[in-house]
Amino acid sequence: MMCPLLKWLVCSSLVLFAGNVAAATQSMTASIGFDSLLSITNSTNISFGFVKADQAGTYTISPTGQVTSSNDGQWLGGGMSAGSMTIAGSATQTIDINVNNYVADKGVTPSAATCAYDGGGSAPCSLASLAAPGSGKPLLVGITVAVDGTQTTGATAAPSFDVVVNYH
Repeated sequence: MMCPLLKWLVCSSLVLFAGNVAAATQSMTASIGFDSLLSITNSTNISFGFVKADQAGTYTISPTGQVTSSNDGQWLGGGMSAGSMTIAGSATQTIDINVNNYVADKGVTPSAATCAYDGGGSAPCSLASLAAPGSGKPLLVGITVAVDGTQTTGATAAPSFDVVVNYH
């Protein structure tokens, strides 16, 4: 025969377990969408054309593709082009554009990038609060390079830098 206290404990446990069996849990996921991510598509890299070998100098290409030389540099001609990119993203958020991480190559050192965004004028690439890019706006890029004069005929160099676009 079961003791009344033991019987009560067993019955109470069954009632408690029965309550837990009737409970159920379901996870819920919340979904939220925001503006489009920024993207930059590089259409054309910068090309200075040809410059005199074995000659130190400085060369600048504008965002419109015009090359000028200084400090004894001699531009010879050839296929020159400014950099061309397309920036796409939000239709409502303004953007900032900056350039950093200038990297020299084979005695050619880049500096002082210039930008022209969405048909605007040329300015140093430290631009703030520009119009939202929406489905895509053009960015033209120029740069100045210092050549140390150690380049021989037929040599090429490919200095680089990063164009950084952020939502403002």
